[in-house]
Amino acid sequence: MSFIRTKLEKTFGQKRISNLLMGIFFASLYFIATVLVPYLTFTWLMALEIEGAEIEITASQYNKIIYWIIALGSIITATAFCTHSSPPQSIRKGVLSLIQIFLNCLYIWSYKYSGALDLNIELIDFGIIALNLTQLIIAYLAVYFFTVFIKFYNLIYYIVRRDDIRFKRGK
Repeated sequence: MSFIRTKLEKTFGQKRISNLLMGIFFASLYFIATVLVPYLTFTWLMALEIEGAEIEITASQYNKIIYWIIALGSIITATAFCTHSSPPQSIRKGVLSLIQIFLNCLYIWSYKYSGALDLNIELIDFGIIALNLTQLIIAYLAVYFFTVFIKFYNLIYYIVRRDDIRFKRGK
């Protein structure tokens, strides 16, 4: 990320503009990853046919999944913009990145409660396909659990070394 940031600073000459562009870039990446791709995936799954048999996911289950994807994905996108538009090694960036990690955990956990993990797809004349991805989500949350420690350490480092960071930034 620092390579992109330095390239933007050389191109535009101002740190504020490069910070805003970094925020827009990462917000768009998070929007694609947390809203657009899951929305298109579940919409595609809703219209999927296997050997002429339609997959039946109830409309209420589909609406519930899409609601949580859009709601939490939008909040994560806004937080990603604020996090990545902050100056590097600032307390604001440390706090916002910690909040973003917790929101990412909530987003992943929402898949369990929206019904996206326990899809029972009834294929007429073929049977039932049951998808249970709970263990996969628990593995993702374990990785995020360790990431929380790293972000918390970074925040403590930014607070303790605040004067040194400001001095280096002023050069």
